[in-house]
Amino acid sequence: MVDNVTIHCSECGVLIRTDEKTSFIFESLDYDCSEKYLISQCPSCFSVLFGRKTLTLDEVERQFVWKTVAERLWPDPLLSEVPSEIPAKARQDIIEAKKCFSYEIYSAAAVLCGKALERLVKEKAGNHTIARGLQELKTNQIIDQRLFDWGDALRKERNIGAHASDEEVTKDDARDIIDFTIAIFDYVYRLSTKYEDYMARKNKNI
Repeated sequence: MVDNVTIHCSECGVLIRTDEKTSFIFESLDYDCSEKYLISQCPSCFSVLFGRKTLTLDEVERQFVWKTVAERLWPDPLLSEVPSEIPAKARQDIIEAKKCFSYEIYSAAAVLCGKALERLVKEKAGNHTIARGLQELKTNQIIDQRLFDWGDALRKERNIGAHASDEEVTKDDARDIIDFTIAIFDYVYRLSTKYEDYMARKNKNI
């Protein structure tokens, strides 16, 4: 029996339902952490897709079953670009934003990114709006001028961080906001840490 899978096609830009061509199950000691890796093909554009399924509890049958929707790992993985160094709650916001993007819920993706940015501002600059927080981050040299200009432009042109708005959030808007959110978190939490570690080692050897 061939299993079906729902997966996001990077070429078509939509969720598609197709057959699993082949699959491999990685069994964990924690049963519900087991994963299924699979290869499928889009029935419309014939793109080959590599994805991963996880287990979920079927409340009716009271047993674990494979989720119908798979996370796409190749090409252009949707989630793997979110650095692990980002604080857990903000990272989850960004992951959820990328999931919303894959389901074409662009307004929700923008709001979730705004939520993540509010967390960043609160931790690094205090209880400020995103606008004032970005200014504080630049003044304190936590971000550079390019990141500030990018964020300020998005805030003005695309209402980044809005919780409710009559303005439509397009696919390009959502992509730009997600890209910026990942970039600023990557800069603050990963690149800065690597630089500080390097300088500490360098000064130690002097």
